[in-house]
Amino acid sequence: MTSGLPATLRLAALFALLPPVPATAQPPDPARDAYLDEAARRLVHGARDALESTRQAIDTYGALVRERLAFDAPTGRHDRPWIRGERVLRAQWSRSGPGAFDLLEDRFRHPGIGPARPGHFQGLRAGRLPVDPLADPFALGLALFMGGDAAGIAVHGPLGPGAERYYQFRSDDTTVVRLHDGETIRTVAVTAIPRYRSIRLVAAIMWIDPESHGLVRAAYRPAKRIDHELSGVLRERDGWWVGLRVDPGDFVPAGLPDARPGRFGRLVNWTFTAVLLGMETDLSSVIVDFAPAQPGRWLPRSVLWTGYAGVESATATGSVARTLPFVIDWTACPAGIGGCDRTREPAHDAPAWDLPRARAEALQLGDSLAGVGDGEGGNSREAASPWYLYPPVSTLSLMRYNPVEGVSVGAQARRDFGWVRSVLTARVATGGRREAPDLDLTLQRDRPGGRVQFSVYRALRTGAPGAGGVDGFPPTLVFEGDSLDFHWSTGAAVRFLPGSGERLGFSLGLYAERDRETGDGDELIRAGAELAWKPWWGGLGREAIGAGGTVGVRAAAGDRAHLRTMVEGAVLLPLAARISLGLQGGVADVSGDPLPRDLWEIGAAGVWLRGYSPAIETSRAWMARADLQFPARFVRLSLFGDWAWAEREDYLSAGAGLVLLDGFLRVDVARGLGEEREGASNPALRLHVLVDALF
Repeated sequence: MTSGLPATLRLAALFALLPPVPATAQPPDPARDAYLDEAARRLVHGARDALESTRQAIDTYGALVRERLAFDAPTGRHDRPWIRGERVLRAQWSRSGPGAFDLLEDRFRHPGIGPARPGHFQGLRAGRLPVDPLADPFALGLALFMGGDAAGIAVHGPLGPGAERYYQFRSDDTTVVRLHDGETIRTVAVTAIPRYRSIRLVAAIMWIDPESHGLVRAAYRPAKRIDHELSGVLRERDGWWVGLRVDPGDFVPAGLPDARPGRFGRLVNWTFTAVLLGMETDLSSVIVDFAPAQPGRWLPRSVLWTGYAGVESATATGSVARTLPFVIDWTACPAGIGGCDRTREPAHDAPAWDLPRARAEALQLGDSLAGVGDGEGGNSREAASPWYLYPPVSTLSLMRYNPVEGVSVGAQARRDFGWVRSVLTARVATGGRREAPDLDLTLQRDRPGGRVQFSVYRALRTGAPGAGGVDGFPPTLVFEGDSLDFHWSTGAAVRFLPGSGERLGFSLGLYAERDRETGDGDELIRAGAELAWKPWWGGLGREAIGAGGTVGVRAAAGDRAHLRTMVEGAVLLPLAARISLGLQGGVADVSGDPLPRDLWEIGAAGVWLRGYSPAIETSRAWMARADLQFPARFVRLSLFGDWAWAEREDYLSAGAGLVLLDGFLRVDVARGLGEEREGASNPALRLHVLVDALF
């Protein structure tokens, strides 16, 4: 033993002098920081195992399924039910074969078709996914835009394999969840925080039963709004049609060889962008409720989608873009689940489904999901690019012509920071007097319950200066013959607006501007506020009584200080045979020291008075209107009469019109009544195109 010790020491010394052997690089462990507390680790692992156990235990599945869909028209005056669809079908799923769907009844309604009638609502292919117990419940968000082909979409759900790479998890308080049969269950909420922003990830809250680890409820939204991934596409499927296509990245849906457009389809995509300046859609929430089919086995019982579709809008140089809010509801009555009536049929009148009420139920959850934020440690190469650029001449929406600028060419750069997005718009004039570029930088903070915009700008305006360009921005085409006054506004504004999927029922703007007439005109410095409130009560369609109106106030301090107010009210009365009568009245006033462009204009635009030319500029006006509408196949026919009092004169007119999209768009022909008067607006036969009228 002792004789061997020196040799051992010499051998150890020899190894100590050798260079160290480099260690094999180990990939970072994504699970190391995925769980922010031990309870979250235990619940997520248990829910994942329970979900997989349920999938393996079920070989067949049958249910009575009900789908309902509702879109509201993009409006700011009152809620207009636009599209309503409803159907009931019997669904059968089998692990060994394809699913079967037996349609029992359906109804569909939109303004071009009229009342609800059977045989038109084709349903949502995405609505069939919850019937498949093997489907990922967190794929239902993107499935809404990609249909039944979403079954193979690589959505990285919080309970999927390797979810630790994409999420961090945090457990929250114990919550009592009420099931569909009226019973309650105590659950623990776990928040799944996406590590980066992508439509293939979700911000989610999961309510998990701590005993069975069953997923009782899940509420989530995509980790980013769908904007640059959204485009138009032309397909040939039972005839040519133009639709929307979502490209989640490096994935092509199976069974859709035409998913990526060809040359003609790319031309359609470019046309969409050229005209609309980008589209966006967002899901404020997807709420999936589960029910116990067997002890410890939870299956989807209902799904509620709430969101909107529209045009990207975050700028002070134009009006706020309207959106189409929608609600989609899916409910199943599987065999063996209590608390549901398997003989239930659709409601007698699908258009009566209350979309605003359904949206309100999901608003609170949507606000919580919007505040989830992003986790740490994500792969930035997989995240969506936060930048998007519209170069010059790439879109018609950034081009215009007027006598001051000549042809104005614009460009726009957008950046999405997640919690806020910025939009920089620049326009350079090619003719007329050389001026500095027209610039607008807007920051917008989005929440389901509201938006806040902050803008700094130097912009060409026409008409009265408003709260950061709420009104008074130049039309796309203005020729020399048009009697429009232009001025430059330099300033800053803050606007408080409803959420992107909400009606523009209330808005508040604060602004400070320096206005200068084009050329060598005088300068005015003003600061003020603008408030608009547009309530609407009662029924949503023409089959029910509705009432509402508009209250608008703008106060300007500084040079030429003034107060501009307007109040109007309206009532919609249903008559026999789907005939409706609309009555409207109001008063507008300007006091103080207004400029000519601060005055009210009635007559030429047709908003308060139709059938006169030129416009009547006045500091005070009274108005009243009666509108009788008759149903036709694709439109409604209108007979109307207008009365206005302004500048100590009475004005009367009568006419007829076509009302489209439940009043969102109407085309009227009106003729002023009475004799011509020197120095006043005179009766004329005029064509008026009105958007967002009360009737």
